[in-house]
Parts: sequence; C-alpha cells; structure tokens
Amino acid sequence: MARIDARVKTELPVKLTTPQRTSSQNKSMVIKELSLSGALVQGLGEAARVLRFSSRLPEQGEVQFCAQVIRQINGAVAVKFYHPDRSTLGNLWEHIRNRLNTGTECPYCGKEKGGVRTRCQACGIALDLEKSDYLDRHLKNTFIQRLQSRLDHLDPINIEKLLNLVDRELLKYHGEPREEEFVGTTAVMLEVFTMIRKVAVTDMNVLILGESGTGKELTARAIHERSDRRDKPFVALNCAAIPEGLIEAELFGYEKGSFTGAYATRKGKFELADGGTIFLDEIGELPPGLQVKLLRFLEDHIVERIGAKGGKKVDVRILAATNCDLKSMAGNGGFRNDLFFRLNAFTITLPPLRERGDDKLVLANYFLKKIALDEGSPVKGFSPEAKTAIMAHPWHGNVREMINKIRRGIVMASQELISPQDMELEPAEVAAEPSGLKKQVFKTQREVVLRTLRENNFVIARAARQLGISRPSLYSLMKKHQIENETARQ
Repeated sequence: MARIDARVKTELPVKLTTPQRTSSQNKSMVIKELSLSGALVQGLGEAARVLRFSSRLPEQGEVQFCAQVIRQINGAVAVKFYHPDRSTLGNLWEHIRNRLNTGTECPYCGKEKGGVRTRCQACGIALDLEKSDYLDRHLKNTFIQRLQSRLDHLDPINIEKLLNLVDRELLKYHGEPREEEFVGTTAVMLEVFTMIRKVAVTDMNVLILGESGTGKELTARAIHERSDRRDKPFVALNCAAIPEGLIEAELFGYEKGSFTGAYATRKGKFELADGGTIFLDEIGELPPGLQVKLLRFLEDHIVERIGAKGGKKVDVRILAATNCDLKSMAGNGGFRNDLFFRLNAFTITLPPLRERGDDKLVLANYFLKKIALDEGSPVKGFSPEAKTAIMAHPWHGNVREMINKIRRGIVMASQELISPQDMELEPAEVAAEPSGLKKQVFKTQREVVLRTLRENNFVIARAARQLGISRPSLYSLMKKHQIENETARQ
C-alpha cells in the first residue's frame, strides 16, 4: 500500500520548544526519517503525547511544528505532524524533494515506476516532483486521506465548522465576490472597474492614487486576481511602515552574516513574489537610495540580496500606490523623475468616499451586516435619520472611518436601528438647498465646471486636466451640479 507522503532518511537535529517534566528535552534528538506528515525521532525518550518541535533545515532555515507521539519503534519515536502552516509545508517539501531517490523505485509505494513516467504505474501517484505546483496538487489529491485520519478526534460541532468552511470556499470559487466592500454603482467607480479589467490582462506596472482608506490595496488585489498571475503570490509591503534602515532587507533580502543580526539567509519580498505581483503601498515614502535600487530592478528585474556576490532574475509585476501628489514630488526633486515615469505606465485614481454618491449607503449596509453577524449583534439596520447622516457626512477617513463609525453604532445602539448619535454623526439638516455663503460657493463651482466643459467641447479628459482634478472627480461634480453632457444631446 502506498504512503500518503514520500519519506526520506536524514540526520536533522531537532529540539523541543515546550517544557517537559522529564529530562528528555536535554538529550540530543535527531530526525532520522522525515515526510510531510510525520517523522521518526531518535533520542526523544519519554515525553508528553503532544509536543512542539523546532529544527533548522540546512537550506530553508528554522521551522516549527506541532506533533503527536504515535508509537515507539526500536528505541525511536514516530510522531505525526499537525497544522503545519503554508511556509512550513513548503520548506519541509523542499528539504524532502532534494533528498528523494529519483531512481527506478516510486518514493510512495516502493515499486518499480515503470520507466520514465510522470505518474507511478503501480500506485498512480504523480511523480513530476520538479514542477513548482507539485506540492499543491499532491495536497489536493491526498486531502481525503488526510482528513480521514483526523475525523476520529473531531466532534460533530467541529465537523460542521469544517463543512461550513469548505462551503464558503466553494462559493468564492464559483464566483462570489471576494472583496464585497470593493463595490460601486456610481459613474466614477464604474470607470475604475473598467480600468481594472483592461489593465489586469496586461503586464504593465500600475500606479494607484487615492486618499488613505479609499481601497488602494483592494484595487491592487483585484488587478492581480484578474491577471494571468492569479495563481502566483500577491505580496504587499507598506513602504512607510518599515524603518529606513530595514526596508532594503525587506525588499531585496540578505545573506547570512551580511550584517549584525543576519543569522540566516532570507529572501526579500521581490523573490517571494516571483511569478506573481508585488504591491508597494505608500511608494512616495521610499528613501532616495532605495529609489535608485528600485529603478535598477525595474530595468533588469535582477534581485541582489544584501551581502550577495551575484543577483537572481525574478518575474514580478509591480503595482504601486500613494496618497501623495507623486507628480509634484517628482517635479520638485522629492521623488526620482525617471522612477515616477517607470511606475506610472498606467494610473488609476480612486475617488474619496464623499464623492461616491449612493455607494456610501451600499457600503454602510454591507459593513453593518458583516460586523453585526461577526459580533452576534441584534442590530438590523439604520434609521432614516442615520441614512441621511451617512449621505451627508464628509468621510475624511473614507472606508476606514465608516467601518469605525458603524462598529461604534452597533455597540451603542439601544434598538434594532442605529441612530446618527450612536455613530457620533451629526444629524443632517432637513433643508437640502444650500443657503447664504454655501449657496454662493455652490453656484460659483457649478459655473466654473460648466464653463470649463464647454471650453473643451465636453471632452472629459481635457476638462479635468484644465481643472486640475481627476476624471472620476469631474464626473462626480457633474452629477452633483446636475450638468449633462451637451454634446450627447446634439
């Protein structure tokens, strides 16, 4: 009978990371045989039934895993691994694959493979071990066996949770939106969605502009998930959240011993994103020295780790985002001009929430249902006054502010409907018509927009450039002031 996982002989030092009452933790322990699902450990002696191990793989660095003692075998202890994360599984597989005997015997059933084949003739298990997606396919093909071995330890409630998890994943797979908060029915958002669909199928670098909280990372993920790279990694890095002295190591990685604290070789974000997409948020905060290195990477796509003698070519698509005026920064020397033009191959400008019209209520209702369900709240919706307040509020913090206000409203609500006071929103004025100074400003703004549109024969791109705003913002102003495209009526 074939094993679920291939097993290799090794000499891998291992140590316990959980306290034991016996002295076994002080002994020299070695993994003699290793597979994805378990190991044979020598020197463990008497120990608790459930343990946590750590070991340092020669090529991949330190890994940790939980294990359960299964049985004693000739002075050694067989253990079964539980809940290894994705990174641990990948590192274990690399260690195992590099040590597999690629001769005539199948590493799963031990029988003759039947010549040069991608699948064992005896047990039918795939043997194209060198393929980059082999581990994913192997885990999928052996899922039922792995689950069956755990069912005896699960009660009905946990089995129900597991089934619900699988059902949710299947619904996502069959087309349910993965990012429901990234919705829109207004003209400005429909234009953004069109741009996402068009640029996703290309391999162009994209610059995403917008205020904090407008959904720049959601836009980047939407591009990635609609591209040919969707099955490869999506790696995100906030350039403003990492100290200047560490960001180079985060992006490009480093070799062991290249600086104090570099105890092991580490891949950078570019290598981790190989084949996929990297999202560089707050790109305007990138230090000048790193701007030069990033520009060089954009030209040759070669990663040079800190302390390395050579480089490695990687295939990565770059999506960058900022809430700064990067064009002005490039003009006054705050950002490299050549780097700006390399990143700015295609630009998507996200409108702030205050310019998204009815989307504000669509988003508010979505977040209310989601948060109330997660927290088990009996709140059912918003009062009419709350809906009016949501539409009138300026939302300077955009979607993040809305989420926080709704969370507060759910906590403070004493009835099934949330009031403006529950969310700390000012009740909107009953009168819809602006008055006094506001009315004059409103009228003047409409006149300026209408005059500029007429001067440019209602060509939106030219009019937006003349006004110094984005096209989505101009569409929003046209809707606000009820300005129709006069050329469409001719």
